[in-house]
Amino acid sequence: MKKLSAIVSDFDDTIFFNKKALIHAAKDLYDNLIKSKDTSQDYKLLSDLEITMEEGKVAKGFNKKWKTDLYTLAYVKYCEELYPNKPLINYLNECVKQGSELIILSARGEEFRKETEELLNAYNLNYKLVILPKNHELKDEEWKLLEIKKLSDKYNHLSLFEDKEENIRYILNNLDINNIECYLVNHSFITKM
Repeated sequence: MKKLSAIVSDFDDTIFFNKKALIHAAKDLYDNLIKSKDTSQDYKLLSDLEITMEEGKVAKGFNKKWKTDLYTLAYVKYCEELYPNKPLINYLNECVKQGSELIILSARGEEFRKETEELLNAYNLNYKLVILPKNHELKDEEWKLLEIKKLSDKYNHLSLFEDKEENIRYILNNLDINNIECYLVNHSFITKM
């Protein structure tokens, strides 16, 4: 028998903001590359790191190996720089009190489960489940679509909270179910899509 409803929320830049952590991590990587004095340095990588240091966002096409290093530094070394989206956390906990189950669906990766759950617990999020990919073979939006399809079989209704509009559009365009509502999170503003 299906459960009534679930709130499915992304983690980074939805429940917690990671801009400061990414800036610090990018600066570390950038400084290490400059200090290495390696004449075969990837100048695109240096440019991408400069963008991350300035904007706190990972540039499209960022080198996969270095992206892993960047996120590892951000999520582990600079985890204290992740700050909570308190209005959303309060809203999600209120939904749980009213009977919804909270499921965290994040593409951060299984390797960051410990850090992810520690932050969720530190802010008293009443989550039922944390779903993280075991590998990063699929694009984030493709992996999330597959997980949403699985969840739609278990729940009568899903409410998805996500910070990337392109992920929401991809999910809505490729999902043939009508039991999902999607919300775009932009800091403390939430927009129904």
